[in-house]
Amino acid sequence: HRNEVQIIYASLQKQRDNLIERLIALTGQSLRIFASDYSQWDDMVQFVQSGDRAWAAINIDSSLTSFNAQAAWVIRPDGRLLYTAAQKPEIAALTLPLADPLFLDRLQRERSLVFFLESPAGLLEMRAEPVLPSHDLKREEPARGWFIAARLWDEKFLGLLADTLQSRVTLGPAASREEEAPLIRLQRVLPDWRGRPLQTLQVEYISQPLVELLKSNQGESFLLYVCGAVIISVIVFGLSLWVIRPLQLLGRSLETGRSDSLAELQRSPDEFGHLARQVAESFVQRDALRTSEEHQRQLLDLRGRLARDLHDGIIQTVYAAGLGLESARQLRATDPAAAEQRLATCQQMLNDTLWQVRNFIDALEPQEESTQTLTQALATLAANMRSLQSIGIVAETDHALDRQIGKHQEMHLLQMAREAVSNALRHSGAKQVRITLHPAADGQAVFEVADDGTGFDPALRSGTGRGLANLASRAREIGGQLHIDSAPGKGARITIPFSPKP
Repeated sequence: HRNEVQIIYASLQKQRDNLIERLIALTGQSLRIFASDYSQWDDMVQFVQSGDRAWAAINIDSSLTSFNAQAAWVIRPDGRLLYTAAQKPEIAALTLPLADPLFLDRLQRERSLVFFLESPAGLLEMRAEPVLPSHDLKREEPARGWFIAARLWDEKFLGLLADTLQSRVTLGPAASREEEAPLIRLQRVLPDWRGRPLQTLQVEYISQPLVELLKSNQGESFLLYVCGAVIISVIVFGLSLWVIRPLQLLGRSLETGRSDSLAELQRSPDEFGHLARQVAESFVQRDALRTSEEHQRQLLDLRGRLARDLHDGIIQTVYAAGLGLESARQLRATDPAAAEQRLATCQQMLNDTLWQVRNFIDALEPQEESTQTLTQALATLAANMRSLQSIGIVAETDHALDRQIGKHQEMHLLQMAREAVSNALRHSGAKQVRITLHPAADGQAVFEVADDGTGFDPALRSGTGRGLANLASRAREIGGQLHIDSAPGKGARITIPFSPKP
C-alpha cells in the first residue's frame, strides 16, 4: 500500500509541477510580448533619443491594460531613468536599482532579464529587454536603452492561480517540504535581479483520488490487523502457559535473589525445571561466597584503617617526640632548663601515644570522644611542636565554625594537621607553619596548613610513604578534596574545602 501511494504521489507531484510551470508561462505571455515588441520598435528608439513624453503617454500608458501590465519604465543607455508609466502611485514611486553598476552590467551582458522586485503595492514580476531597431531581429547591436515591463503578483493574481490549480497558493519565505500524502506541496523560488531568492511561490494541493485510495488502504489494513491480532493472541496464550510463566518465575527469583518461588518449578522434568534447580543451587553458592567476601573486605578495611591511623597519629607523634629528644640532647649542656622542658613534653607526648595504642588494642579504632574541642586540640598540637622545635607554629580557627563540625570530622582534621606539620618539619626545613580553619563564601569550611619550607613539585612526588595518600583519603572521609599548592623553593600549602557536618 505504501509503495502504491508513493508511486501515485510522485506521479501527481510531477504533473502538478509541470502544470504550474505552464500556467506561470501562460499568464506571463502577455508581459513577455509587451516587453519584447515595444523594445524592438523604431518609434521606441526615437523616443529614447527625443524623450517625447506626449508620445509615451499615448503609446505606453494606454497599452498597460491591453497587455495586463501594471507598470513600464524606459531607461537611457547610460542607466538614467527616462520615463515611468504605472497604474498605481506606489508603483510609480518605486526606485529601480539603476544606481547599482552591477545591475546595468547584468543588463548589458544578458540583454533579456526576468526578475522580481518588492514594492509597496506587492511583488512585481519584471521583464527587461534592450531597446533596438526593428531590423535587428537577432538583437546583436548595442542597446539604445532598456524597456522594462512589470505585472503585479497581488491577491487577485494569486487567486487566479489558486482557482486554476484548485490549490492553496501563497507567497512567503521558503519552508521545509514535508511530503505527506494526500497533500502535495510545491514551491517556486522567485529571484531578484542578482539571482538571489526574494520570495517563494508555495502551492498546496490535496489529491482526492489519493484520499480515496488511503481510505481503502486503511480498511484493508484494519482487516489485516484484526486477523493478525487473533493469530497472535492464540500464540501468546499458548506461549504464556508453557514458556512465559516459567520465565516469569525464574525472573522473579533472580530479581529477589531468593528461590522460594521456584519450589513448584523445580519439580518439573523439562528444561525449565532443570534451570530452576540450577538457579536455586547458584543462590546457595552465592550466599557462601558473599559471607567469605564480606569477611575478607572487613579484614582489608581494618588493615587499611589501622595503617592510616598509625601513620598519621602514632608514628607522627613518636617522630615528633624523637625530634624533641634530639633537640633536648643538644640543649643539655647549654640550657639545661629548656632541655628539661622538652624532655617533659616528649614524655607527655609518649604517654598520649601509649593511650592511643591502648585504644587500638581495645577497640581497633582511635577514640573519637574527647573533652577537647578542635580549636583546643589544634592549639595543643601547635604548642607541643613549638616546645620541641624552635620554629613558629600557629593554629587559628573560627570558633563559630568549630561548633558546626562533628567529632568524626574533628578526628580526621586533627590527624591531617599532625601529618602536615610533621611533613613540614621532617622534609622542608620550615621556620613558620600556619594551621587555619575558616569559613568560605559558599558556605563551606576550608582547612589549611601552610609552611615556608623548601617546597616540592606535587607532580614529581614519589616514594613509598603514605602521607599524601592518607591526606587525600581523609579529605574524602569528611566530604572534601585535597589541594596541594607547592613548588621547589616556594613552600607548601595544603587546602581542604569541605562541608561541616555535626
